[in-house]
Amino acid sequence: MGRNVRLRELLVGIEGLALLRHLYDGSDEAAGQRLSEVRRLLEDDAFLAGERVREADARAGYRAWSENYDEPGNPIIAIEEPAIHSLVDSLPPGPALDAGCGTGRHARHLVDLGHEVLGVDLTPEMLVRAAANVPEARFVEADLRSIPADDEQFDLVVSGLALAHLADLDVGVAELGRVLRPGGHLVISVLHPFQAHLGWQAPFADADGDRGFVREHSHTHADYLDAFRAAGLDLHRCVEPVLGPDQVRAKRRAFGSIPEATTQAYEGLPGVLVWDVVKTPLRAR
Repeated sequence: MGRNVRLRELLVGIEGLALLRHLYDGSDEAAGQRLSEVRRLLEDDAFLAGERVREADARAGYRAWSENYDEPGNPIIAIEEPAIHSLVDSLPPGPALDAGCGTGRHARHLVDLGHEVLGVDLTPEMLVRAAANVPEARFVEADLRSIPADDEQFDLVVSGLALAHLADLDVGVAELGRVLRPGGHLVISVLHPFQAHLGWQAPFADADGDRGFVREHSHTHADYLDAFRAAGLDLHRCVEPVLGPDQVRAKRRAFGSIPEATTQAYEGLPGVLVWDVVKTPLRAR
């Protein structure tokens, strides 16, 4: 299953995005360069090469990804982690949940801040790595739509790059809100919906080198705000880190072939959407 995604398709799409972003404020020379490159990409059979890419559900996808998830060079994680840290570093230590914990990258930071951490994830293989990376925390296999915890158990809940894998956003937000105490913070990061609308997904390669992706649903800001309101959560902060030169260069196939167009297409676009919401005390609802 899946389709054969050709390099030509990727590169022509990036050239088109670069053209659109600078349609009115760019130069004739730059536009001409983009069109010249499009012609070259269409005429040169070297860009016909492709690879079959299949969609996987979250459990299967992250199982395949678990062996190399922590390898450096992920441009989304590079801008997501500092944003999460900026929101949690000033919070007092206490019981904390890392929902969709993966290999424990946020759990590690929360433990270092003094929190007592429970991590939950759908994928056993990721949990094995999390337990090795963060032996001070406790990890349990669970879906973030059904968290094995009491109501209002945690002072802080963090969910990194997991929630947008859910088609039904309301169910996930409601469950995260359920286990959060009144006045506690819920800090969520997701791939920015702008990037999801452009077709970005969560890509992985398995041990055999076969490529796949886990779907990123393009929930809008309004969708998140409605879900927060329904769950009794008030907006505290919203952060939208942008893609910089390092993240553009990390798009290795594109940057290696058309560096100028890749820069014009992506640099300065929001890459991650990070929410910091607070559970409303009952008396204020």
